[in-house]
Amino acid sequence: MNRILLSLCALMLSASAANAQYLTSPYQVSKHNMVTAKAGNIKLHKLVAPAQVSVAKKNLAPQKLNANQKTVGVSGSETMAGGVGLPGAGSKVKGIYSAMYASYLSKFKGAKIVGARYLINGSLGSSAQVELYNMNGESPVLYTSKAASSQKVSTLKSDQSGFDQQWNEVIFDKALDINDVTTGVVVGYTYTQKTTKKNGEFTEECYPIAVGQGTDGLLAYGNLGKDATKEGWFQVSSEYVACIQLIVEQEGGFPDDLAIVQLATNPMFKPNDALPFQFYVNNSGSKECSNAAFDILVDNNSVAELTLPSDAAIGDAYVKLSASIDLSELSLDNGAHVLGVKVKSVNGKAPSGDTSDDVAAAQFRVYTENTSRQYNLLEQFTSTSCVYCPWGYETLRALTKSRDDVAWVAIHGLQDKNNPDPYTISDADAILGYSTNGFPSANFNRFNLGGNMIATNIATEKNEQLAEQLSGVLDMEDEIAPSVVNLQMETNLTVGDKPNLNDATLNITIKGTGVKDASKILEGATLGLYVTENGVKSKQYSPNGWIGTYNHENVLRVIGTENPWGDVITWNGDNFEMTYEVTIPKKQYNYNENKNTLNAVAFVSLPFVINVDGKNYFNGDLNNVWVNQCQFLELPKGQATAIKGVETSENATVVARYAADGSEVSAPVKGINILKLSDGTTRKVVVK
Repeated sequence: MNRILLSLCALMLSASAANAQYLTSPYQVSKHNMVTAKAGNIKLHKLVAPAQVSVAKKNLAPQKLNANQKTVGVSGSETMAGGVGLPGAGSKVKGIYSAMYASYLSKFKGAKIVGARYLINGSLGSSAQVELYNMNGESPVLYTSKAASSQKVSTLKSDQSGFDQQWNEVIFDKALDINDVTTGVVVGYTYTQKTTKKNGEFTEECYPIAVGQGTDGLLAYGNLGKDATKEGWFQVSSEYVACIQLIVEQEGGFPDDLAIVQLATNPMFKPNDALPFQFYVNNSGSKECSNAAFDILVDNNSVAELTLPSDAAIGDAYVKLSASIDLSELSLDNGAHVLGVKVKSVNGKAPSGDTSDDVAAAQFRVYTENTSRQYNLLEQFTSTSCVYCPWGYETLRALTKSRDDVAWVAIHGLQDKNNPDPYTISDADAILGYSTNGFPSANFNRFNLGGNMIATNIATEKNEQLAEQLSGVLDMEDEIAPSVVNLQMETNLTVGDKPNLNDATLNITIKGTGVKDASKILEGATLGLYVTENGVKSKQYSPNGWIGTYNHENVLRVIGTENPWGDVITWNGDNFEMTYEVTIPKKQYNYNENKNTLNAVAFVSLPFVINVDGKNYFNGDLNNVWVNQCQFLELPKGQATAIKGVETSENATVVARYAADGSEVSAPVKGINILKLSDGTTRKVVVK
């Protein structure tokens, strides 16, 4: 297991469309005029996956900076990944911006913002201006601006490995003292959005904004809402940022000061595995740092030292460093452990300046035995008024068609208050808010695939291609975080004779049987329980307008646990048993054994809500909320039991294999294969 989970974000780029509908920006640019953006014709153009971008450090250096100046930008703004345009909006869009919280500038108290540098993918027009807003106060205020003096275009390299980055730089008429920035700033530029077409497609010049991969978001200003007479701020992407940076200046320059971010490793390891890890580090000093050392810690004990390679240097742009540790030398017990990286020395001296960001930590868990994954939890985020949600549905239908181990739960949210979704439930608000800021998207076992939300955009017309990639993601998740507990459900469903008049009652007992030390490995884990319904039909918005009757599959009807985010598991040794009586409210289901089906989905996951001293807090570590096991059962009336996958991968072997028609085969055959295992259980698998 030598793959880092964060690398999966590159896998998603090739097929995932960027025109999902995004909700209002988490950065409150203006409380009184922040409205929801329409997807319209927002489009990312010729994106390059990060793994394919060849970054030449020398090309990233500022072109005209004095010795007492440096650049500051949000993560991702230093490396161009593609071009963006809003040609469907035309003249309605006035400008494109990135928001920068005050924390980005906290290292530079006493310095001044004197200018900006930026990349472009096409001409911005002769009237373009670079603008800086100081965000202090109730609404954004234009602090200073200056017409863009040059417009050098960055072009794609001939081998398509990246862009030849040509920085444009301007100096503002008046400097902004960073001491006066208490909330943050917004920096960007006005431009002329072109709408020319050729053969029915928007041309290259319609995508002039250079963007990098980053999670601070891309903002647009203009009259892009439903009320065309009102201008406002809109978030058009939460996955990309504008390639624009501030030029800050300080008398005497800036001393070396390293900062570590995004330390990552795999979630689970065996005691004798090699533990790979990676992290990013940058330098807020005026010059590049070529001599640095880092302490590697496990459970706060120093276990190794990592030194900067002789041919490397740390400057403004984040540099990725990676290594691995031999766990066999550490004799770690089963359970949760903490990996840490800390700046040890800078140019041969102890670190100074702001040391609060000199250390980063990541959690991993040690195990010795595991079980097979019974189902994969797929939480879809959708809305009946979401224009691109049918694309998301098609992607998930293609995924579930290719494999029979997906427990699909459709969680509906509010997209348009003028067209309320009839399938929203208040208990799901916490799950929606924690997971996503846009539709259509989905969680895949709640693994963070890269970004500031755990949900992944699933809007694409290439649904078969994306479904194939997502299937690979599920397999990789099982590889890097194998299940250590099996789930069994025993149910008794009582359905009212008239669902519109009578509640239904589900009595359910969920039993967890864990491997050795499962309770330690999954310390703090929660049990989740969803009740969903198939066969639900109503209207759905789409790129072609409203669809009168649309099949809404796996609609979440009820969250069965006491806490919507899951109940903390009480272990009895390495096992547990939890019982619930769940009321399925009348008028919220239309049960019919021939047309409508109720389903139960139970799952064990690391918590995304943590209780500290009696108060609930959202877990800020998106890399540690993943689902370890999931079980699914189609609910008949009366009693039923779900026991799929009770075998353990350590001792159960395949003793017979059958094709879908029941004939015994000696080797895997294309299609559904039925496996008989040595412990007497059977399992269906799909062979491609």
